[in-house]
Amino acid sequence: MSFTAFILLLVASVAVIAASLWFIFRQLKLNRLRESRIREGESFVAEERQKRIESIQILLKAVTVDEKLTWIETSIRVKNLLDQLSIDLSQHDDISAFYIITEKTEHIPTHEQWKSLPKEARNKFSKEMMGYETEHLEHLKRAKAALLDYSFDS
Repeated sequence: MSFTAFILLLVASVAVIAASLWFIFRQLKLNRLRESRIREGESFVAEERQKRIESIQILLKAVTVDEKLTWIETSIRVKNLLDQLSIDLSQHDDISAFYIITEKTEHIPTHEQWKSLPKEARNKFSKEMMGYETEHLEHLKRAKAALLDYSFDS
């Protein structure tokens, strides 16, 4: 092997090693960045989960204190928050009250649709909702106590 061929082979080897080192360090940097983004995402998800849990607890504590907050509205909101948490407690003996009330009132218009209803229709729906609250009041109170004691960590 000639000296020139040896030098060329040596230069090519050094170039391959340098390119490999550059690629390795680049991949390590990208991996650290990816891991950082994953940790940030996991942190965000955990914070949002905790906010929903706190919202459930606030609603449950306010339902008997705030006269404007009805059991119907609380049930619908709690059920939606549980859905957002991907928790299905519809088979739970006590907590199922929120699911029952939500299911029974799904046909009742809300928000702008409620406002645009004729007075007779609003009265009819209001009586219907009060009937559900009266019929399920004890079950709702048990559901409130059970959900306030529920461990969302599982």
